[in-house]
Amino acid sequence: MTQIFDRLIVKYGFKGQGVTQSALMELVKLIRSARTGWKDERTRQQFNLNFLSFFEKIALPVKGFGRLYFSDDPKLIEWKEPRMQKPVSFSDGNRLEKMLSDEAAVVILNDQSEMQHLLLNAGMSAPGRWVCLFRLTPGAAFLFNYKNSAPQARRLVSFLEELLYEMVSLKQETHHVRQQDTRIQKLEKQLVQKEQQLVNVERNLRRRVYEIHNLLEVSNELYSILNLNQLINSALLIIVGQIGCQRSLALLYDNNLRRYSKKYAKGVDNLEIADLELPVDHPVINYFEHNQRAVTMEYLGEQEAFADFAEYLLKRGIEVVAPIVHSERVQGIIGSGQLLSEQKFGKDELDILNILINMISISVSNAQTYEKVKNLSLTDAMTNLNNYRYFEDRLKEEINRGRRNNVPVSLLMLDIDHFKNYNDTLGHQAGDEALRSVGCILKNAVREEDIVNRYGGEEFCVILPGIPRDVIPILGERIRAKIEEYPFYKENVQPGGKLTVSLGGASFPENADNFEDLVYKADQALYKSKSGGRNRLTLYTEDITTVKEQ
Repeated sequence: MTQIFDRLIVKYGFKGQGVTQSALMELVKLIRSARTGWKDERTRQQFNLNFLSFFEKIALPVKGFGRLYFSDDPKLIEWKEPRMQKPVSFSDGNRLEKMLSDEAAVVILNDQSEMQHLLLNAGMSAPGRWVCLFRLTPGAAFLFNYKNSAPQARRLVSFLEELLYEMVSLKQETHHVRQQDTRIQKLEKQLVQKEQQLVNVERNLRRRVYEIHNLLEVSNELYSILNLNQLINSALLIIVGQIGCQRSLALLYDNNLRRYSKKYAKGVDNLEIADLELPVDHPVINYFEHNQRAVTMEYLGEQEAFADFAEYLLKRGIEVVAPIVHSERVQGIIGSGQLLSEQKFGKDELDILNILINMISISVSNAQTYEKVKNLSLTDAMTNLNNYRYFEDRLKEEINRGRRNNVPVSLLMLDIDHFKNYNDTLGHQAGDEALRSVGCILKNAVREEDIVNRYGGEEFCVILPGIPRDVIPILGERIRAKIEEYPFYKENVQPGGKLTVSLGGASFPENADNFEDLVYKADQALYKSKSGGRNRLTLYTEDITTVKEQ
């Protein structure tokens, strides 16, 4: 990060003009403070003093630079000039505070503004001078006057604006990383807690009668499964084997549809339960929220609110249902069919089923928590697309599969045109929303088997298994057109009035025979689209040379 700020110093012409090694050391302190944040008033004050020391070293040699003032008075009435003992009082400080409502704000006052005249009367400015008012942290502010006619002074103001932007970005990025670390730590803690719950369940099982000793082996099998689909299918087979029933089924909550609609079955025809779905407020769900044990269809059928549900399952050979409960919420229900003995479910069968359901509930919780941790490490938080780590592993896997099966694998890379202009003009929130919208368009435009990833920044890529080179333009042009047609927020600020993308494509094995080469050549094709006018698709050919975007 130090290189970024050093680049700004060079960019605005301050290198070698009063910028000593001491000033760079002050810059290092500022970067560390921005990364660690301000835990209390003392660290906030120290940060502002570090910045004051750094900025003074940068600004004093600048031609046209006037006087520099600093205030840590929340009302901005009392101001101090570096190395001057006597403070300066400005009675209209509350008006300055209103101008600086946001953190890291910069306000420019020209020589004709009312506030400039007030500052002039207070001895904090001079005739014909402009004033730059800014802050980095709440409760403090900086102010200096300068000659706007002096080019160096104007460069100083531009340098300050970009410097504050970079420091706020650094703080926000650090805050985001810490949030992610906290989430991961929390999920890891949940995993530890679940493992402890599994240990407790195992201890309880060891005190059971000898008839259910074999449930220990069942529990070990379930606890080792972290894939939810595999877990539920194994659980249904275990219920059939341990209870001695003819069939079993499971209905789980679908987070996308926000209803209980994910179906699994053993011994039941899928067509028979194709219409089996429950809303979150169904009476049976409400019942299981307060009664977390297995219940017979005979009992439910006696109550009017559950009669239709009980009749539906009875017609499909299900005689008992039990809830899968995690964190006091019903995650789904499991049903067990008629016993092989053709007898009714008794207390022993219900007790065993309840034990199995408890183990399944904990295992489901464990699998879901594991899936969250896994997704967190492989998913881009901004767009909810696969991140670069997932992209690299998956593309290598698809290339190896294509090599074994002698089928092509294509790669499409795309980059949002003039994204910096859009981001700088409309702000980061608009830029972030544009990234999310592009990600959504990509997911809806490709096939189900295609893999959409965020490559980094404003770059995305799509892995196309089984697609040869000559088919890439069909999908690429569809994506390009959909993005061009999409009504992005205030996209008229873009050159041409539309937010567009440039695309590049390459294929294995026609253009490349390994991961690195395929990515490189798709990227070269992307650069060709950029240099050729943007908002277009280019396929890699041998005559393409590297053309970096200006």
